[in-house]
Amino acid sequence: MSRYAREISDYQLSDYQQAVRALLKTPFVTATYPDHKTIGRVRRFSETLALDLREAFGYQLVLRGDTARLLRVKDRLDPGQPARTRTGRAFDRRRYAYLSLITALLARCGAQTTVSELAALLKGDANRITALGFDDVDYQHRRAFVDAVAWLEERSVVRAADGSSDAWASDPDQQDALYDVDRDALFALWRSRVMLQSVSSTGELLGEPVATDSESVLKERAGQAARRAVVEQPVAYYAEHPDAVVNHLRGSAIVEDLQRLTGLVFERRREGVLLVDTARLSVEAFPREGAVANAALLLLVACSDLHVDPDVATAEREVPTVLGERLRLEIDEAIPVTGNFASEKEAASAAAPSAAAVVLPFLPDKAVHDAFGDILIRFAKNFGRDHHEAPMLLLRDAIDLLERFRLARRVEGGIALEPLAGRYRNTVFREEHQRE
Repeated sequence: MSRYAREISDYQLSDYQQAVRALLKTPFVTATYPDHKTIGRVRRFSETLALDLREAFGYQLVLRGDTARLLRVKDRLDPGQPARTRTGRAFDRRRYAYLSLITALLARCGAQTTVSELAALLKGDANRITALGFDDVDYQHRRAFVDAVAWLEERSVVRAADGSSDAWASDPDQQDALYDVDRDALFALWRSRVMLQSVSSTGELLGEPVATDSESVLKERAGQAARRAVVEQPVAYYAEHPDAVVNHLRGSAIVEDLQRLTGLVFERRREGVLLVDTARLSVEAFPREGAVANAALLLLVACSDLHVDPDVATAEREVPTVLGERLRLEIDEAIPVTGNFASEKEAASAAAPSAAAVVLPFLPDKAVHDAFGDILIRFAKNFGRDHHEAPMLLLRDAIDLLERFRLARRVEGGIALEPLAGRYRNTVFREEHQRE
């Protein structure tokens, strides 16, 4: 029997599981974000949610007013979940920097502020940072600023009382916008699991065990890491995790625990485990509607067919099992010498966990390009004029999508197919699919 949701009756269980899934999908909840119902459901089960999420995943649930924040533990860096603009464009460095500065500036503002006031304050702070700066005459700077404000507006940290930031971006001399500042939401957004001033390496931001932890604590942390791996990633491959975590992934308790908590179906395969996302737990689904998803699925099936085709010469390649390790080392090497951080020398010398390699099917770039060219011809009606005029852009976006869902990954000279790709290998495309 599962250890979680014990106090939840059967007729309440569905609502409770919706609250769990909502927090796992959107760890920052306000009165209107992601919708009007979520915060009420979270408050209704707040005590049980806080207990279960802490014991199951090591997460902390913070409630303040009409705002809930789930402080999560990350076990590895994941560059595949960036902040995005309203049009879906991933934030660049400038937008991340502006977002950080603006949230700090809002803490110094009153209950209301204007876009022009925020822009003036940002200009003073950003221009003191080398290679950043903010020039409200430069449209690209204004656009980055507005994207950061819109990200906060979408999450109800600020609410437009009059005007809009987009109008200000088009004509800052004639347009302005008045915003109400939600102090509870701002406080929750600022809340951190660790004090950044005390961080000496990237590892301290992650859920890594401490050498002085007792055996029972290490076992508990391994169980939490196993459950986090399943709910945080599209698939948890055994080869990517240490033996202590894999033991939990292979056990029977994790099945009952996660199915009871989330209401999703736990599925086990030879290479790993996953939760079948029947309730749209992830931000996006695969496969889904749209030209990019269509191209990604067609490409995945074509590459899988090439690998098993006896008449086609394909290869296999060793690839590292731990993702994001290079990024982690680069960040550690960039930690400043001054302050409470470790020196660059100490950070660079910190040994990263040794990563084993796994052998995956490999397809060279030429084979991928040829297969994609054939797809554009065979399924021409599935794609618009822009896609046919810029096929390499569509191919790049399709491979990006496959990487986000752990179905394939880029390697030098081509792509490698992940084990989960086999799930879609025998997908059949009917004639009416081609006419969409």
